[in-house]
Amino acid sequence: MRKLLVTNLLVLAGLLALAEVMAALVAQRDGEPLAVVRLARRLKRSIPSTTLDSSQSCSRQTSWSPNTPYRPHPTLGYWYQPNSRHTATIQLPNPIERQGIQGTVNSYQWSITTGPQGERLSRPATANNLSEPAVLLLGDSFIFGAGLSDNASLAWQLQGLLPNRPVSNYAGGGFGTVHQWLTLRDANSTQSLIPPVVREQLRGGHVLLGHADYYLKRNVAAPSRLKTFNPRCGSFQQQLQRQPELAQAYTHPRAELLNGELKISQIRLFQDHSGPDPDGTHQRKVTIALVNALLQEVEALDATPMVLWLRGSDDSVVIAHYRQRGVAVLDLRGKSNLWINDNLEPFDNHPGPLSTTHWAAAIAEQLTTP
Repeated sequence: MRKLLVTNLLVLAGLLALAEVMAALVAQRDGEPLAVVRLARRLKRSIPSTTLDSSQSCSRQTSWSPNTPYRPHPTLGYWYQPNSRHTATIQLPNPIERQGIQGTVNSYQWSITTGPQGERLSRPATANNLSEPAVLLLGDSFIFGAGLSDNASLAWQLQGLLPNRPVSNYAGGGFGTVHQWLTLRDANSTQSLIPPVVREQLRGGHVLLGHADYYLKRNVAAPSRLKTFNPRCGSFQQQLQRQPELAQAYTHPRAELLNGELKISQIRLFQDHSGPDPDGTHQRKVTIALVNALLQEVEALDATPMVLWLRGSDDSVVIAHYRQRGVAVLDLRGKSNLWINDNLEPFDNHPGPLSTTHWAAAIAEQLTTP
């Protein structure tokens, strides 16, 4: 048995040596240095493409009907189709049966409806008598309500608790602080996302800002973050199969500090993202600068900011900075013995309706308390 193992190891070593020679010859043909580093880079790059081409790499598949809700956007990188309704079906590779699920199932559906700017609707189109100052929600998929149909989303439930205040949901899946700043800057300038009527309603209202510790990597478009956009498994798959040229159009904004000023560049989503992430100090500095910039925009709207703290450690530098700036922070991390947090696993890892019901009640209480 041991002799067979040694033989197999020798064969494997021979194959690896052959691969090195072949890769070196390819590199030489391309006029590149015959370096082990270059060989390793080639082998590393070959792995993601193989993985992406295989449906086996996806623990679950998401398809949209009648089509994807996403579209490229010049400011945010991607955004939602306006005035449309889309239904997602999340498919597991195998049927499951467990406690909390009745019967044996292998799929789950949820739907979203968008308004004229691509924002997710938070109330029926026929709702009226919304005469008091507005509430604007900004943040990521937790705030948006990924995995939940419209009437279970945070914004919809909050609207039900604040019947006289228009609630607008401008959160987006995968967003961070950088997206919040860009959206608020738009509200005070071109108003291509936030229309004039909503901007006027925000006077004397509230801007709710989602925050989680994973926003920091998003704000700097860290390679480890961008690698998570797998077009083979999820929301972009159908569209890119029909229109492969759009792979060049989808981007992610990257915030940088150049001579103390915030600068934004757009990084293509669907390309090889190699190299290390910016270090933690850089991520924190950029995020603090984004916080300062977005608070200026909120002030220009004559609105009051409030942070919805979704995830992170108690010693969060960003949360401490918000508090130092005098911004109220509502802790929604769910540190309680009560069952007030749920998710949609195994179909989706986002918060479920129990979580959003609790969040909406806590927010409404905060906004209505003198």
